[in-house]
Amino acid sequence: MGTRVGTSFAQLEFLAAAIEDGNMTTAAARLHTTQSNLSVALAKLERHLGVELLVRHRSRGVVPTAAGLEIAERARAILRAARELEEWSRTETEEVTGSVRLGCFVPLTSFYIPALLRELQERAPRLEVSIEEAPMDVLRQHVADAELDLALVYDQRLPDQLVFRHLADVSPYVIFASDSPFARRERVHLHELTGQTMVSYDLSSFTTTRTRQLFEHLGLPAPRELPATSIETVRALVAGGAGFAILNQRWGTDVTADGSAVTSVELADHVEPLGLGVLTRQATRSAKVRLLGDLLATHAARRHPPAP
Repeated sequence: MGTRVGTSFAQLEFLAAAIEDGNMTTAAARLHTTQSNLSVALAKLERHLGVELLVRHRSRGVVPTAAGLEIAERARAILRAARELEEWSRTETEEVTGSVRLGCFVPLTSFYIPALLRELQERAPRLEVSIEEAPMDVLRQHVADAELDLALVYDQRLPDQLVFRHLADVSPYVIFASDSPFARRERVHLHELTGQTMVSYDLSSFTTTRTRQLFEHLGLPAPRELPATSIETVRALVAGGAGFAILNQRWGTDVTADGSAVTSVELADHVEPLGLGVLTRQATRSAKVRLLGDLLATHAARRHPPAP
């Protein structure tokens, strides 16, 4: 049998609050306890751990030691996990309520979030969902810092504390102006595009890097690029004859914002698909996070059915 744990959640919460406020009186008031209770609990924690966590100053309040800072960081992670465990146990037998923070990679939002919110109105009408659109690196950091509960992203290299739930494989394709000679083709090779102009989504380093890698993996020079600041601008420029674009998500219409049209053509080259999925922290197991992940999985399977 393992050693019995002698540290309480209350002691960890007291330590985190004392360091955040820098003052025992302020921390005690915020936690609805007395300063003496707070001091006694932290003194017991220091004795149990065998390290000094706080340096007390009459004029400057409390200052954390190096060990205190490290233990406080670990304490916050433990407290987050404990809160998620309590939430999971409650929501297993109750209606999914409360709030959830969902991040979404900017180019994916219009394809997934409206349908998700519509379905949540039926499945969990009392669940409040806040949406953050951001680049992939920002979403990854916000999930790791517990500022987001989950995020819809493409597969990428992740730190150990994060988990990627794969939902679907997404294959790229090419769009051309409807009057382009390429628009009459069913498939096009990448080597045929190296001398053309590629309209790229300039606000996403992940998307532009991924597109260039398609050419690099085949040993081809990258086409000259015309940057655009939104996906709709990319499609409109292509429809106007400015060049071609390589996209991942499939639109429900070929008509662009100005009433012009593009034509979709499949790639003849074999390229690795992108993995689309949900990013969470290792400790996240709440019912509301699972519900959103399951609904997104259903929508992803509809949009990107497995290849035969």
